[in-house]
Formats: sequence, structure tokens, C-alpha cells
Amino acid sequence: MRRNTWQAPWSYREGVIIGGGLVFLGVVWQVFLPSSGFQLPFWPGNLYMGLIFLALLFTLHFLLKSTSVVKWLASVPAAVTSAALYCGLAILLGIIPQGQSSGSPIVHVLGLNQLTSSWVFALANLYFLTSLGLATLKRLFPFKLKNLGYLLNHAGLWIALTAAALGSSDLQRLSMNCTEGQPEWRAYDGSGQLVEMPVAIELLDFQIDEYPPKLTLVDNETGRIAVPDKKNAFFSVADSSFQLLDYRVEVDRLLPEAGLIGDRFEPVNEVGSPPAARLTVTRLSTGDSQSGWVSSGSFRFQPYAFKISDQYSLVMLPPEPRKYQSDIRVMTQEGQQLTATLEVNKPLKLGGWKFYQLSYHADMGKWSDMSVIELVRDPWIPVVYLGIFMMLAGSLFLFRHGTYKKKGLENGLD
Repeated sequence: MRRNTWQAPWSYREGVIIGGGLVFLGVVWQVFLPSSGFQLPFWPGNLYMGLIFLALLFTLHFLLKSTSVVKWLASVPAAVTSAALYCGLAILLGIIPQGQSSGSPIVHVLGLNQLTSSWVFALANLYFLTSLGLATLKRLFPFKLKNLGYLLNHAGLWIALTAAALGSSDLQRLSMNCTEGQPEWRAYDGSGQLVEMPVAIELLDFQIDEYPPKLTLVDNETGRIAVPDKKNAFFSVADSSFQLLDYRVEVDRLLPEAGLIGDRFEPVNEVGSPPAARLTVTRLSTGDSQSGWVSSGSFRFQPYAFKISDQYSLVMLPPEPRKYQSDIRVMTQEGQQLTATLEVNKPLKLGGWKFYQLSYHADMGKWSDMSVIELVRDPWIPVVYLGIFMMLAGSLFLFRHGTYKKKGLENGLD
């Protein structure tokens, strides 16, 4: 006998309808409500909200678990449909650039470029966490040791996702522009608002390690790269010789810092002195050779090209940074001082903050006297890690329990 929609027990059909209804409701709220999206309260309001949500789940489990709605929310169809909706939005997070203005008015109106703060994401998150929480409580009471792996996995996931959601309002991501010799205590948030920090940072020294500059062949008329094979269009000046189209190029002399004197370059130790190289170019089809200079230029000097024919010229690209770092001194309000070196992906941790090497004055290159340092504070991250460790422990328990169970079956003990 065919079951009618909304006839108990509910199944995947109702789950799809509920998920679609939440998406529709979220879109309507996103478009017509005066605020730009869903906003969680700051500490301690987000903590109170989390405790109220947890109390609501316990109330639904102990007082209303016999109702059709609560039974279904703790069922597999609810888990699958809510997880599918949540994962679908997570895929959109990876496809649509977040935190940037979009050229599409639909993306902007629906909040898809600010998805984690949209009403659609908030409702999907609530749907998934409610189903996950009730399913966990269903296995928790009464407690059985064989359910420990399931409980650790599901409770850990619930804790990690809930803490990440509640802590999003307390997450601070700021950037500070530090100039050598000038202590700085002011930072800027994503909207450009000035924030005074409890610590001051003084940039002691900024250093860049660069790759050798690269050479390529350009069309004199269009200014575009003339080599059709982009993989073989660039060669380092560290190479002794290489071929570009019908030309063999040899690097005779490389000057890391040089200045133009007449029609040649000489070593110069000045701020902004760019690299230069003397080249010998041989046309393979005719055997004719010629020599000349190229330079990448800098914020102070124009680039210098080597015109090898009426059609082509050799040019040097600006050197790319291999590694850059900042030597800093951090000063707290209590008078403490700490010196450290910041590198990319090697942050400094201090007082609940993480200091990252973010950027520098790119136009000045290795002569930059300014370093951009990112300051991140996420007080909820230990709770997120707790949930992750619980999931790892649950996976280990399931693996161990499954191994013992398999041995028991093989020995005829089960």
C-alpha cells in the first residue's frame, strides 16, 4: 500500500520537502529582512544560546521523543537529508568566492558570497545539528559500551560544528601594517575599521629571499609573450643556456643589483637597484649572434629590454619571492617584551592571539620597510579541537572493537 506524504512514519520524501522549505524560507528572509544576514551574539550571548539549544535537545528527547516529528529527526532519513543539504552548501563555499563583492546581483542578494552568515546556512546548520544531536541522545540513553564509538563520533562532530558556529561571532581576523622602527598597536578588520590592540608590534627587520629572475621572449608589436608553449616560455637566468623559438640564449653575466651607465649595466649598491643580465643570443637558422642587456626594473627604475629583431625582444621579469620573514618585537600592556621571527605558515602564539606573516609592500619588493601582519583570535577553537579528538577516539574505538569482533567470529566466540 502506497504511503501518503506526511503519513507516519516519515521518510526521505518528507526530508527533501523540509530541506527545500528551509532553503526557500532562508532565501525569503535573506531578501526581505532589513539585516544583511543571520547574526549570532557575541560572548557570553553565544554561550547562552548554545546552552539553550542543548537544553532544548534534551527536552525533545526526554519529553517528546514519542512524537512523530522527534522520532523522525533522530532517524536515518533526517540525518541523510540534513547532511546532504549541509554538504551542498559546503560545496558552494568552495565554488563561490567568499567575502568578496560579486558581479552577479543574484549572488549578492542571496548572500552566497557571505554564505556562512546567510539565513539559508543558519537554517541548514540548525536542521543538521538538531538531527545529529537527537540521534546522539537516542544512543546515549540508555548507555551501552558497544555504542561508545558511535557516541564519540557523533557527539564529537556535534561539538565541533556547534562550537565553530557559535564561535564565528567571536572570531577576530585583523591586519596590522608595521613599519620598521615604529611600534604599531592599531589594526584593521575586514571592513577597514580601526581596532586598538592590547599589544604593540615593532618591526625590527624585514627580509626577502628571492628566486633568480626569469627571462622570456615578447612580441614587439603586441607586447605579449611570443612563445606559444607556455610551459617553456620562461627560463631562469640561473640556467647557462636555453632556447626560445629560433633563438639560443646564453647568460654571460648576472648582476643582482645594477644601475644603467650609458648602454651597459654595472654593480650598484643602492635602494631600488634591480637585477640585470648580459645575454648572448644566437639565431639557430642563420648562426648570427648578438649581445645585449636586460633588466627587470624596480619601483625606482624602468625595465630594460634587449631587442633582438624587429619582431622580438627579450625581457626580464621581476624576481619572485622564495621566502619572506619579519623580525618583530611584541610589547604587552603589562610591560612584557618578546622578540620573534614570523614566516609564512609559522605563526607566533601569544595571549590567545596568533600572529601571521601575511604580506608586505609588494611594489618595493625586497626593499620594503613595511610588513603586513595578520592577527587572529578564535577563543572557541579549543572546543572545536575537543570535538575533533573525540571523533578520532571514536574511530579508534570502532577499529579496535571491529578487530576484536572479527577475531571472536573467527574463533567461534560470537
